[in-house]
Amino acid sequence: MFRKMMILLFVLFFMTLIIFTAVMFLTNEETIYDEDGVTMTIKKPTFLTLGEPETTQQATDETTVREMTFVGFDVGTYTLTERTLENGVTIIFDELHNTGWVPLAISLIHKGLEDPETKSWNPRPVINEGDDVFGEDPTSNPFGTIKSDGTHFLQGNLYVSRIIPQANGGKAHELRTENPNFEIEEGMLEKSFWLPPKHYLHTWLMIADEPFFESEETEDKWIDFALDNRYQQLNWLTPAGPLVKLPINDDPRTQLAYGYIEERTADPASQEWNETSPALYFETMLLNAEASKN
Repeated sequence: MFRKMMILLFVLFFMTLIIFTAVMFLTNEETIYDEDGVTMTIKKPTFLTLGEPETTQQATDETTVREMTFVGFDVGTYTLTERTLENGVTIIFDELHNTGWVPLAISLIHKGLEDPETKSWNPRPVINEGDDVFGEDPTSNPFGTIKSDGTHFLQGNLYVSRIIPQANGGKAHELRTENPNFEIEEGMLEKSFWLPPKHYLHTWLMIADEPFFESEETEDKWIDFALDNRYQQLNWLTPAGPLVKLPINDDPRTQLAYGYIEERTADPASQEWNETSPALYFETMLLNAEASKN
């Protein structure tokens, strides 16, 4: 009898494992953005379904929200915000929120990058000196610039975080993972990640018809400056503004706490650089700061 029960348990376990594997690793791909030759898709578990898009328009932003369900259960939202600035630059913000209890394996894919010319914004390690107020900021520069078929892109990194309470009663994002390392293969840039339960994913992409800098020399100077001055480059962009390092306190979670600070959103570094070395990138960051206030 005991032997039969063990065999039955083993069979049940094996069948459960097969079902779990099918549910988690059988994938499909769905287009989430296709404008002016720029195509982006999401690759996700087959049983993870994106609901009908609900779109709202406000000032510079068109925001599309899709409910996510997993085998019929609500597990969060996917939000894409397309921000169109007056200088012609478009910024795409992606946010996924996993409200469920199952980790999700997802890839965001940028297609059509034929014969791309890439320039890393992380050519060397970050100089990360701890600040007495804010501690260390371990985030990296954005992935870098990409030129393909006459279109210019600036690709941000992936940020996975969870919400933590703050001593003043507010909330912050605790950084769990940053991924600045992507590869372009067969004309596709794939940003893959595991999104744990009760976590957020943020990433962003700038799109322009002209280079972000007047010269490669100016771009190199900015890259070096940003790597050496961690509180000047704004890395973690969201529609509401950049998430930046918050002051630390006795709570160890504040070592990696990020939130919104109005003075940083105004981006004084871009303002200063745009006066001495004008560039589409600095102009875009300043226009983005204004749009974030609306």
